[in-house]
Amino acid sequence: MIRLPSHLASCAVLLGLGMLCAPNTWATLWKCTDGDGRVTYTNDRSSTKGMRCEALRDLPYLDSTPAPSAPAAASPSSFPRVSPGEQRQRDDLRRRILEEEKAAEHQRLQETQRALQTASPERAAELKAQAERQRRNLEAIERELQRLR
Repeated sequence: MIRLPSHLASCAVLLGLGMLCAPNTWATLWKCTDGDGRVTYTNDRSSTKGMRCEALRDLPYLDSTPAPSAPAAASPSSFPRVSPGEQRQRDDLRRRILEEEKAAEHQRLQETQRALQTASPERAAELKAQAERQRRNLEAIERELQRLR
């Protein structure tokens, strides 16, 4: 028989009791159907009041480790290639177009804001909505420009 020092024996007994008192880590999965036929899957039975539920058993083991990533597919030899200089030209053209769109949208927003100052109450709501769309457009154009930099 192995004799442990009293403090180790106490720790072993407490550890064993703790494991016996620990809650079950295997949760039951419930499939619940409400009155309209909508199905909900949950492990919290208390959130399904008024639903018809059945416990799901014999569930397959689900591995939570990510699947290995597939190797990147090589481009076919016939895939068109763009030289760095040509790509730079394309990016410059795109930037110029976005800058022009931004300037035009800014101009339209200023015109809308001026019209809003003298608009009738009926027209004011429409102009406010238009101004908000123009602000969102300007933000979207600015995000695109930031991606190019």
